[in-house]
Amino acid sequence: MTLEKSTYECVSFTVLSSMATVLSSMATSTSRRSPLQPVWTFLNILACLGWSFVLFILLTGLFLESENGSLNNSLVDLQTPVLVLEAICVVEVFRILVGDLPGNAVLGVVLHLIRFVAISEVLPRADEGHWTVNAVLVSWAITEVTRYPMYIFPSIEGLRSIRMVVPLFTFPAGCFSEGYGAYMVLTRDDTPLWLKAVLCGMLFVNGVLGPTMAYPALLKKGLPVLGLIKKKDKGEKKSD
Repeated sequence: MTLEKSTYECVSFTVLSSMATVLSSMATSTSRRSPLQPVWTFLNILACLGWSFVLFILLTGLFLESENGSLNNSLVDLQTPVLVLEAICVVEVFRILVGDLPGNAVLGVVLHLIRFVAISEVLPRADEGHWTVNAVLVSWAITEVTRYPMYIFPSIEGLRSIRMVVPLFTFPAGCFSEGYGAYMVLTRDDTPLWLKAVLCGMLFVNGVLGPTMAYPALLKKGLPVLGLIKKKDKGEKKSD
């Protein structure tokens, strides 16, 4: 069984890498290329395909569960791929830190630290078949599948709009699911003290900082796209 799983993961990664190579050459062929731009484009496409694969497995697992009435084992199958995809996200955070990519470095560091804690400590300790596993992974996958196309094809405005709107829904769903899972692990007697301390910090971020700081920032970007609030232009900002 272990050999079959390893072979399956190797074949999947090889196929995704090949697809990413082809699409990367297509995406960068007509654009102005810096020395490392093909590498970043390749990683973006590989990550997009990888998260699409994760989402496909999750959704088919949910469908089969509803059809057969059995619990899926999504975490066992997807933990390694998700950790690899999160490693790509770490590269993006590093690029933000060195000024090679726009973004909020602090938010990126905190977000992906929480994801690493969730995928390595929280979700594996969840009860078998508990809803938090699929809820967390689906929210992550949808967020990333709708994020990377904007980086691959930055000139397409519609992709940017999708990227700004989707987190308005996936962020609260993922934040709540991560927090609920962390709380369940925190209240267990067999949870190590060091992990309980980490989970307290995670609950503070998800329960306090997320709703009061991170989500308002997402609303500020997403609501104008939906036409629910008027986006201020530069002239209006200066006059305020």
